[in-house]
Amino acid sequence: MFASSRASSWHTVAAQQGAIVVAFLVFWEAAIAGGWGTEFFFGRPSRVFAWVGQGLWEGWLLGHTWVTLYEELAGFVAGTVLGTAIGLGLWWSRPLALALSPVAVVLNATPKIVMAPIFIVWFGIGVESKIVLAVSICAIVAWISAFDAIRSVDLDHVDMVRALGGGRWDTFTKIVVPTSLTWVSATMKINVGLALIGAITGEYLSSTRGLGYLAVKTANEYQMSHTLGVLLVIAIIAAAQYYLLGRLESRMFRWQGDAGLVHIT
Repeated sequence: MFASSRASSWHTVAAQQGAIVVAFLVFWEAAIAGGWGTEFFFGRPSRVFAWVGQGLWEGWLLGHTWVTLYEELAGFVAGTVLGTAIGLGLWWSRPLALALSPVAVVLNATPKIVMAPIFIVWFGIGVESKIVLAVSICAIVAWISAFDAIRSVDLDHVDMVRALGGGRWDTFTKIVVPTSLTWVSATMKINVGLALIGAITGEYLSSTRGLGYLAVKTANEYQMSHTLGVLLVIAIIAAAQYYLLGRLESRMFRWQGDAGLVHIT
């Protein structure tokens, strides 16, 4: 009964959201057609969807999308894994953790767009520099999140493992890692967006492929509808990835059981 009610509620919310989007698009199209605004400044929904449809049909939009996806996903996976490994690894050495903590804060505060030209000089204008930029963004966030996770571990649980004869490895695998899962999951949702930002930022600065390149190219040509078409594709990618990570999170915690719901204090 509860599951049925929840599904019904979800469908109601989705229908309401869809109605709002459709009403907005109709109003937008009518406003441009009625002369209340100009396509030059505001674009036009019919032209946006026509441009996206043409790009998908002819394949060139898929090509640019794949380049950005490759850069983003490579940076997301590598950065999240690297940062999480560093953050969790610091649990083994308190002096090293205290020494490196300020480094993480400084790196996180450094504007990543400033680092982009440096990576382009080091790695060229190809996909490598965009991947490295995405990795640098995701790794720092994952590092800080994982480090906060290990500091939030319940000491009573640690004492219980030790009282039962468990060593440091047992404490790490049975207490630290499970407690960190909720933090890692939240970090993944943040990093998937940050990786996309990093890839597109790199393409903005120097690229001949990708959605960031398309956005700059169409904007320089004053094709607002086409630029909004690029934005639409980016928004769809971001929404789809967030949804998939949400599904992964629910499956991960369902498999984990109660251990995935450890209260963090």
